[in-house]
Order: sequence, then structure tokens, then C-alpha cells
Amino acid sequence: MRIEFTQALHHILENDPRSVFISGDLGFKAFEKIQEAFGKRFLNAGVAEQNMVGLGAGFSYTGLRPWLYSIVPFITLRCLEQIRNDICLHNLPVHIVGNGGGYTYGIMGGTHHALEDLGILKGLPNMTLFFPCENNQVEAHVQNIQRTLSPTYLRLAISGFQSSMPVLEENPETLTRHYNRGSKITLIGMGHALQLLIPTLEILKSSGVNPDLFGISKFPFQLEKDLALTESVRKTGKVLVVEEHYKTGGMGESLQASLEMAVPFKILAPYYFRGQRYGSPRFHLGQCRMDPENIAMQILEFIKSENEASHHET
Repeated sequence: MRIEFTQALHHILENDPRSVFISGDLGFKAFEKIQEAFGKRFLNAGVAEQNMVGLGAGFSYTGLRPWLYSIVPFITLRCLEQIRNDICLHNLPVHIVGNGGGYTYGIMGGTHHALEDLGILKGLPNMTLFFPCENNQVEAHVQNIQRTLSPTYLRLAISGFQSSMPVLEENPETLTRHYNRGSKITLIGMGHALQLLIPTLEILKSSGVNPDLFGISKFPFQLEKDLALTESVRKTGKVLVVEEHYKTGGMGESLQASLEMAVPFKILAPYYFRGQRYGSPRFHLGQCRMDPENIAMQILEFIKSENEASHHET
């Protein structure tokens, strides 16, 4: 998603002289054209993310529109206090961009994995989170963020299972995408975790299960405007969420609390197994039973167990 973000950011800087871009010493072979085109509006803050956040807040006070960029753990965990105190408490339109959501930087080990970022940032005041489902959604997210006059966080990622399928319907307000109409169960991919559910869909169809499939990419949720999603939940009576984030504090838990419907609800999210913590995104997802084959198996087991429970009740 980094290339798509770079292209979208170039358009923002080209059309808005107030916008500036600050990098935490990252972006080799990605941001050179932006640096050449916009000169002083491109700033390398160095490996000093806490200072970078303070700098972005100061720029915002003067009327500028700063975009801050680094790897997810460095731009969120390392400078959480500065994001909270300098940006969120003052409700400043500073746009934080973290690259490497989930296991994107899997080979670099646990220090570079990003499985807590959304949970940590979602509780901050005035913060809106954006987490694209696919590369072709990044530009729309960047445009939405530019129109947002409050703090934002954009989570970029590369999935271990890149895939795509036509979008049946997209809600521009909530940034929810509807990919497949079916019954039995409502499947939801949070952000780029949708890439795990698209190949899973074919496995399920071969087993006689045709689910309703959605991708959600914005928080806080606006379920009162997500009518297709809420109607699907009422129709299927079962929800399964997949996210490349820890279950505790993740988007799935927030969705379950927001739905206000008592339906069977299951969340599939990574957790570490004992053993190797260095490997490709696909390797880590396989360790956590988050590959399409294992996800399909868990979905079928969930449907079966809920159907049996419903049969016993009747």
C-alpha cells in the first residue's frame, strides 16, 4: 500500500499548499519524487518519532496540515504520550501514517510487528482510524483524511495473501465494502485482513456455504449508516470477524459491543505461538491458523456448532 499512499499524498501536496510531509527517516525509493517536487514541505525528522509528533502538532497550530510517516510500532507505541497530549487533547488535524500493519514486517521480528496499534489508538480522544482493505482503497482514504479536521491514523499493510474481487457495493461514509451476497453467516474482514477472507470464500463455496462478505476500514463505526451490514447480521444471525491484530482491544471487540444485537459472534485474530518469531507474513499467519484453509475450517466449525446449539434449544 505504500506506493498507492505515495501517489495519493503527491496529489494532496500538489493541491494544498498548507500540507507538509514529515518522515521518520524512512521512505527510501518511495518519497524521492515528493522531496524533489515540494522541497521544504518535505522534512526528514530523523529517527526521533517523539520529536516528530511534537513538530507536527506545532506545525498544525500555525495552520499547516502535517502528515507524519513511520513504521507502525515507531509512530504509535514509541510516541503514544505525544500523540495523546500534543495532538488528540488539542484536537489538531495531524495525520499519522503507519506502514506495516499486522505481520507486514514479519521477518524483522516482534519489535516490528504491529498487532496492538488500533487497540491503543482507538481510545484516544478525537482520533479517527482508517485501515484500507485493498490497495485500490488507499487514495479514497487519503482524500477522506485530508477532509477530516481532527487527528487521524492511517494503517498501511501488505497481506501475506494478496487477493482481490469486485466490490458489489461501497458505503462512502463508513468506508465499508460489500463483496459477496450470501446467507448462513456474515463474514467481516477488518482492513487488510479481508485479504484472508477472499480466498477463504472459494473454499467455503466448495463446501456449500455462501456467506455475506464485508470489509470494514474505518473506526469509530457508524452502524446506523451501515444498513447493508446490519441487515446482513439480522438475516444470517451469525458473525465472524477476521483481523490482523490481537483480539483483546481489537476492532472485532468494538464491533461486537456496537452491534446491539445478541447474535453468535466469533473473532479470529493472531496470537503468538511459542517458537520462531521471524518469518514472512504468510509464515506467521500460518502459525496462528490465520491462513485461508484454517480460517475456512474454523468458520465451518462455528456454523456447525451454532446450528447444533440452535437445534438443541428447539
